[in-house]
Amino acid sequence: MVWQISFLCFLAVSAHLEPEQIHLAFAGQDASGYPSGMTVSWFTRSEPKDSTVQYGVSASQLDQSTTGHVKHYMANEGFHSHAEILGLKPSTKYFYRVGSAHDSKWSEVFSFTSASRDAEGRISLAIFGDMGYESSEERPMVITLHGLEKKWSAKESRETLEKWKDEKSIDFIWHLGDIGYMDDSYAHSPVRFTYETAYNGYMNWLQNLTSSMAYMVTAGNHESECHSPVCVVDPFLGRALMNFTAYNHRWHMPSRSSAGRANMWYSFNVGPIHFVALNTETDFPGAEESKTGDGHISWLKAGHFGAEGEYLRWLEADLKAARAAGKKWIVAGGHRPLMRLKHSGMIELLEKYEVDFYFAGHAHRYWRDPPSGDINASSSFYKDPKGYIQIVSGGAGCDEMAYKVAPQCSAGEACVPSEHKADDPERTSELNPVYATDVLSMGRLNVVNSTTMHFELVDSKHGQILDQIWVTKTAKVSTYLV
Repeated sequence: MVWQISFLCFLAVSAHLEPEQIHLAFAGQDASGYPSGMTVSWFTRSEPKDSTVQYGVSASQLDQSTTGHVKHYMANEGFHSHAEILGLKPSTKYFYRVGSAHDSKWSEVFSFTSASRDAEGRISLAIFGDMGYESSEERPMVITLHGLEKKWSAKESRETLEKWKDEKSIDFIWHLGDIGYMDDSYAHSPVRFTYETAYNGYMNWLQNLTSSMAYMVTAGNHESECHSPVCVVDPFLGRALMNFTAYNHRWHMPSRSSAGRANMWYSFNVGPIHFVALNTETDFPGAEESKTGDGHISWLKAGHFGAEGEYLRWLEADLKAARAAGKKWIVAGGHRPLMRLKHSGMIELLEKYEVDFYFAGHAHRYWRDPPSGDINASSSFYKDPKGYIQIVSGGAGCDEMAYKVAPQCSAGEACVPSEHKADDPERTSELNPVYATDVLSMGRLNVVNSTTMHFELVDSKHGQILDQIWVTKTAKVSTYLV
């Protein structure tokens, strides 16, 4: 009997060390500013004795290894491991598994392709914000107040990402905040603590994507805290999750290599593009979560990731360095549209350093503005546009976005008209958009070559292209002076 009990205990402990929620992010930086590796992150129910990644260029010969560290932010809610694999060759397929050497517990073998450092090469990425977890079919709504919808779905967008992965038509993913809507999970079960269960479910729901390519993220307002009835009644739960705690413990963006802070602001290069992750939530004048989280409950504090003024100084230094290094393209991304950031100091920096695109979410719809320096240039083809182009791609689907899909069009037909409304409460710009729609959709940015970029908005239900834009830059010298 004793040995049977011991064996059952061994099985229980072993099961709690099973790696899950495996996800990747670009890591490190070489002399030219390109990622030199990949961070591999995963979750275990119990604390492992070590957090190890074994990797190599052959699935049958994982002859290299690296050991990372473990993060933990709530009692009885598991452990989050992060390990950086540095010194990788560019554009090379690597195989890997994660786990614990001391515990002899390993995941299956996965693979990824390291980042391109070819300034003339083609790259593609999915870019969007505001994607929820599953749909109202799997997770029925009990509460439908304060913007929560009875019928909604993120499944179509998740399936679109899977299709792009299988087609090898994207190299990585950039999710611009509001990741899974964990703080809304109480609406499915109001009297239970559901935040961590929902986050774990979401990460496993994505693992087939996140284990094979970098899944980059920025902070949105829904990452700031848990403000469910249970979290408000129990200060232990509320304080344990305030100030973007879960977000900053679960993800591992390349902020250290780009002089950023936590996962709140950072930058990286891939191909001919310098990508800048903006912080639209804290640490600047007028930030929505500068003192408290999204629910603005007085004792759920937020903000102050850097010293006063540090974030804007970092942003200017980063953009200045990118231009001084001769980067052809600068693409910025953040959660909130620029209309919500009027007095932040960020817009002036985007203009000063001639940023090419700004992508956002927050509004649960799609919206493309004309170039900021030529507001009457309503087109899908631009050559040397004046100013940045703002694209809001927030229609991935979530429990705060009513279910609406595009009609299926005949071959070659564009049958989804622009849904611009001048008095739209979710209006993201003071400009009249070139195109707007509130159907389920996903964005994809394609670098055709060093001089041409192409963005397309794809209908998540049928895969139709709803909007697209081509931007070409000549070899002219930038008007910005270092």
